[in-house]
Amino acid sequence: MLHIGEPIEPLLRIDVNALREYVDRLSWLYYNNGKWTVWPATLERLSANIDHEWWQKKIIYQRAVMHLAPGGSRSKARQELARLGPITPAEDDIEILQIFIDLELRNASFSERTAFFERLLDLDESPESQIQYRGGKAIDLLLHGDPKAAKTQLRDLLDEYRNDDVLSPFARQKIYDVQETLGAITDDDVLLRETAAELSAEMQDDIWTDQGRSNLYFQMGDCYRYAREWELSIGAYEAAIVLNGGPLCQIHLAECLLYQREIGKAVRQIEGVPIEDLDEPGMMDFIFTYSAVSIWSEKVEMLEKARCWLKALEASEPLFNARRLDLLVRVTETAAKGTATTEAKEDSAPEGGVAGASRALLLQPNFFGIGINLNEIIERFSARKKKTQLAIEHHDTLDEEADDDKT
Repeated sequence: MLHIGEPIEPLLRIDVNALREYVDRLSWLYYNNGKWTVWPATLERLSANIDHEWWQKKIIYQRAVMHLAPGGSRSKARQELARLGPITPAEDDIEILQIFIDLELRNASFSERTAFFERLLDLDESPESQIQYRGGKAIDLLLHGDPKAAKTQLRDLLDEYRNDDVLSPFARQKIYDVQETLGAITDDDVLLRETAAELSAEMQDDIWTDQGRSNLYFQMGDCYRYAREWELSIGAYEAAIVLNGGPLCQIHLAECLLYQREIGKAVRQIEGVPIEDLDEPGMMDFIFTYSAVSIWSEKVEMLEKARCWLKALEASEPLFNARRLDLLVRVTETAAKGTATTEAKEDSAPEGGVAGASRALLLQPNFFGIGINLNEIIERFSARKKKTQLAIEHHDTLDEEADDDKT
């Protein structure tokens, strides 16, 4: 290329992207073979492979991803990502756009978020990105007061992808997200139950790890929760927790117990949530649920904690800020009177549910949480290769026999 005077950048880009795929595989292997503690040193060594800014960006990206694994720190991931400097919608690296949207775009303006979503959708036509980020745009419309447009966009996504037989597991889970969201905002109990049934069937596939099944149980619990099927929802959340489900399972389980008027159990459940493991939307769900449980329990200590958390909470979306202010009034009123009025209880546990921020704001790209069993994928691929090879050999044998007949 250099000899004939052509630009070398296309070849370098190919090499960088090819090596990046190897690093992705390595990270998965290190994580799943208990070698995660030495992965940072490995990334440091790999950073010297190519002395070019494109490769350094990939390594910084991998360092940020490392902190998004279970038990990691989103704040440390942000610190790593900040080393890339300002990131704008002109960025042409799909992965960097994905992680930037997840880590930094939550509190951006509607127009800024839209610009990043549209840029990513232009660059990546894969079903995974189209479903995830078109869904993200629809959620933004809902949060900013245009539910009609949000419903239209979600329905369009379902019409386009719901019956697609070749979607990846991640894309299928995102379609379940779309179905769940549409069912929740349209109060379509039939769609919610259908989605729960599809999630149950999905779990029969060996492609999912325990973590993946836990995520599916959690999603099933949400479907039943929005459909007000409290017993079924409780069962799904409990199954998710058994499979090492995260604190959101505990939060939503506490909400279901509250609606079942199991106030003592709800108190014990919400008090046991490890809040240090929660991200911003998760913390919002926790505070809203904790506040509702504190009102129904009328416990002074809980009401005081809830009041402090609600005062300190920053909710940029108008929908969630209105919810925060309403709960703050009811918590303060209950603490002052020493007892909860009927109105306070009804306001704290409305018909539409208590918690919802974590689902509405879930835009993470697919790193570790989805729980796909790569070994199963490899085995299936190998089986297909073997079957194809046998078919080729059989075809060759028939050709040889035909040649012998001709002879």
